[in-house]
Amino acid sequence: MYRKILYPTDFSETAELALEHIKTMRKLGGEKVILLNVIDISEEENLLSTIFKIFNIGSKEREEIEKKLKDESLKKLDEIKKELESLGFEVKNISVFGTPHEEIVKVANEEDVDIIIMGSHGKTNIKEILLGSVTEHVIKKSDKPVMVIRRAEG
Repeated sequence: MYRKILYPTDFSETAELALEHIKTMRKLGGEKVILLNVIDISEEENLLSTIFKIFNIGSKEREEIEKKLKDESLKKLDEIKKELESLGFEVKNISVFGTPHEEIVKVANEEDVDIIIMGSHGKTNIKEILLGSVTEHVIKKSDKPVMVIRRAEG
């Protein structure tokens, strides 16, 4: 039924809860997982712009910082990949710069996944909000089924 799964992650606690659900999908016929980390350009742009102004950093340094961000993202995805491969999944890592909900929907379509499984909130969402804005946008814009895993109460 859901053989090809897209797992967008920001490495937050809620994303980790979603990963636990993905692991159970192996027993239900899940075969392939697309791991996706979107490095949010709006967050990065705000942070980097401030740093560049304070320290008078040029474009070469900016490229180095972006490379480090991408390398760190891929390193974290590789850890998850190894874990899922040990369960028998075929796994593909994707790390991109962009607007998270747009990239999630784009990758879901490009990879022709059967389902998107993601956490209800990422790192930056306020606890009282019912559903995170990225998740809400993905639900509204995607033609694919979306399984949303709520964060633990507490």
